[in-house]
Amino acid sequence: MIQESRIIRNAFYMQFAAFIFSELTHMLGNLVDGVIIGRCLGVDSMAAFGIVSPLMVVFSLFGTIIATGSRNYFTKLVGEGKIGEAQGVFSMSFFLSVGAAAVLMLVILIFSTPIAEALGASGNAAGLLLKARGYLIGISFGLPALNAMRVLNNYLPIDNDRQLLVWSSMALTFCDIILDLIVAFVIHGDTFEIGLATSISQYAAAAVLLLHFRKKHVMLHLSLRDKMPWRELPGIIKQGMPVGVCRIGFTVRVAFMNRLLAGTLQASAAIAAYSVYQQADDFLCSLTIGMADTVAVIAGILLGEEDRPRMKRLLLTSVQATLIITLGASALAFILAPGFVSLYISEGGEAFILATRAVRCYAVGMPLYGLSLIYFNYFQGIGESRLSSITGFLSEAGMLMLTAGILSFWFHENAVWYSFPVTQLCMFCYYGVLIRIRSRKNGTYAMGLWDKVLMLPASFDVSDDDRMDISITSMDEVAMVSCKVKEFCKAHRLDNRRSYHMALAVEEMAGNVIEHGFSKDDRKHSVDVRVIKKSDGYILRIRDDCYMFDPVNQMELFSDKDRMHHIGLRMVFGTAKDVKYTSILKLNNLLVRI
Repeated sequence: MIQESRIIRNAFYMQFAAFIFSELTHMLGNLVDGVIIGRCLGVDSMAAFGIVSPLMVVFSLFGTIIATGSRNYFTKLVGEGKIGEAQGVFSMSFFLSVGAAAVLMLVILIFSTPIAEALGASGNAAGLLLKARGYLIGISFGLPALNAMRVLNNYLPIDNDRQLLVWSSMALTFCDIILDLIVAFVIHGDTFEIGLATSISQYAAAAVLLLHFRKKHVMLHLSLRDKMPWRELPGIIKQGMPVGVCRIGFTVRVAFMNRLLAGTLQASAAIAAYSVYQQADDFLCSLTIGMADTVAVIAGILLGEEDRPRMKRLLLTSVQATLIITLGASALAFILAPGFVSLYISEGGEAFILATRAVRCYAVGMPLYGLSLIYFNYFQGIGESRLSSITGFLSEAGMLMLTAGILSFWFHENAVWYSFPVTQLCMFCYYGVLIRIRSRKNGTYAMGLWDKVLMLPASFDVSDDDRMDISITSMDEVAMVSCKVKEFCKAHRLDNRRSYHMALAVEEMAGNVIEHGFSKDDRKHSVDVRVIKKSDGYILRIRDDCYMFDPVNQMELFSDKDRMHHIGLRMVFGTAKDVKYTSILKLNNLLVRI
């Protein structure tokens, strides 16, 4: 390899920023409500809010399952060059998610009282029932918009549109703050009106995201006329189920913790403290979830391409990014915990002391939690749905409830927050055992550490001898790479004519990218060239991170005007079985099968 590829690393960081905004869009309404309720409506309202807020996860549950599962299927189809089928997958996921949310809204409106009781508004906390029920009804009206946002936030970054995520997040935050202040200081409302304000803000944010479909040259189409692959729905649900299991586990865990705290002497203060703990989780978790979603998306694409070297680069980059970001964030969270808690609870009381301790416990466990989260989301990206479901449930619920239950014999209400860092240590012991078992099963036990961590069979990707991966960063390297491609093809017994055409296509395409694409901005760029020998032929893939350029479309535009235009590409297109171009994650991908 002439240069270590930077494309996957750069794509990871750009996509990561987009998914942070995606997650913040879902979390900001909850955070703003928490601040207004805690500071303006009192501790009891804050406790009621904490009882209901975990249901925000369940409210978007079906949309999350469909969005995540279909996104993984979508990226795999794009990696295989099946764009039409991918578009149908998107339309199906959107309409199905919004329709299911409307049905769920009706169910919640009918059964709001027993739902609030089941979540913890009972026993010593029975006095919180009316406030909890009011907030539950208010936020239920926004379910269709919430699920529409969940789908669009998952897909728009893939379709090279990150700006709308920022505008949507700003619209949600602005509307929610203004409406919450009106509720608190103008109409003097309570938890129901606060929840309704969040619902209205979610519709405003969803409307901003829908502006994507007014743009030209987008890959996504939203139409009931698209051919929707309903036969693939069970597989899509299976692919998305790990996220669903995690979210169900999260809700079960919070209900369990609330009930555990409701049995303590200072139930209201302890539940209010746990509500602030959940607010810290919502805010800080957007960083780790953003990285985890990025890993899942890129892993799905690389799985379709069967690219082991880039898969290793993806995991290594994600581990480095997670450690750098979470270590810094956790240190700040530990130091600033009292200030954060004061946004929700007045200083000096028992609830304030407990909440500060809770936030600091979360900060201690955050770096290990971030690594755990990207790993079981990686499982989902490579199609290991069952393993991802089991691991996610253990991390988000099973292990936390077990450790909290055991620790409660000694630490009482503090066991709830102490359980978080203890659980993260237990999860890493679990990963060590899992990797050891799977490496023997996959035939990678004798391979390197990262080959074991990938959890992919030894047969994934072709052997090192049957592939060539080169990254180019300057025009001086183009001719050298073209010669290497020609030598590789000849060494694998491809005839002289097609070997020459392959080398010429690489020289012309890579040269055009460097000449015209590298100078369009001040960023550093590179071109990845991959040649693979398979039993059914040869695959050439050229990938770059410059502005969008479709060589297939260019060939069609100039096909009858200038027979010498892009002669290298004309030659290889003429001998190719298939030529596909895709632009995804702001990367140009040209795939040629010979």
